[in-house]
Amino acid sequence: MGTQHTEPLQSKIWQLDQDQSSAQGYLYSCGLCDENLVLSKLFINPRKVQLVFLDICPGCGFELEKTLKVQRSVLPPGKRLLTNMICKNVEELFEPGELFEAKLSRGSLLLRDVESNLSGVGLLDETLALRFGELVSLQGEASNALSHLFCVRAINPLPPGLDSDVVFVDGGNMFDSYTVSRHAFNLGLDQERTKLRIHLSRAFTHHQLSSLITDELAQAIDQCYARLAIVSDITALYCDPDVKEKREAFDLFSKDIRSLAILAEQRNMIIVVTNLQSRSKAMDDVLATTAHVSAILHDKGEFTRLTVTRHPSIPAGNAEIVTLDNQTLTRYLQR
Repeated sequence: MGTQHTEPLQSKIWQLDQDQSSAQGYLYSCGLCDENLVLSKLFINPRKVQLVFLDICPGCGFELEKTLKVQRSVLPPGKRLLTNMICKNVEELFEPGELFEAKLSRGSLLLRDVESNLSGVGLLDETLALRFGELVSLQGEASNALSHLFCVRAINPLPPGLDSDVVFVDGGNMFDSYTVSRHAFNLGLDQERTKLRIHLSRAFTHHQLSSLITDELAQAIDQCYARLAIVSDITALYCDPDVKEKREAFDLFSKDIRSLAILAEQRNMIIVVTNLQSRSKAMDDVLATTAHVSAILHDKGEFTRLTVTRHPSIPAGNAEIVTLDNQTLTRYLQR
């Protein structure tokens, strides 16, 4: 789908037919001034809409990260894509092979039929629905165990894995080779070969971690053709008691998180950051608002409660909560 297939979009929401009984597309607009940005037959990652408009609403000038709204809308007969006249780089909204028809479920914008690129197995992937080009933030102690599951699933041959190497940046001294070996055994993989496909780097200060993220991670990803990268317990070193310059550490952290989000998009891969505990509300907020997908995991003993607070297919301010019992996670390894 290129620019030759687009047509100008009427500028305000009230100018469009909003008969939801015949809604066939997705309208991206500014929730502050009702300026229409994109009307598409296909669902588009809202992050891409923000990038095309340089994160600025052409109507009111406010940041789209704070005002972008997605809703179902009627498409004119025979039309598939209409854009605001200021939009010049329409082709950047889509990437080859990433176009998919999206459907609504349970009367909301939760697109649980969107296939997860990571593995597409069961309730876990139906809820997270992780896609290439996303930075994923996982909060809570259970996020460390889940990140190890993701590593081995990514290494698993196609299908249902990615047959990909993994880059693991260990900011919290969290990597557990025994757990990786156990998961590999459960999947019938060669345990030593699996560990060799995880490229591990450790940091012991927040400056070292920042350097790994901004200066070395992209090269490591390119060298081993990784489609998944993990950064463990990301706030631990920035919040270390020995860090004296708290403001400088926060600014560095914010820059590094933005760098990870951009890298995930540029390399069309999944980057997962874990944060085992809340150490700084300001840093938690940066993670929650910068990541494409944000989720909180609460370990309840016999089950884990997964709360997805931010997702391209969830309207702002909403959340999706599911319960992952041990049987669900076991199936995740066996299939």
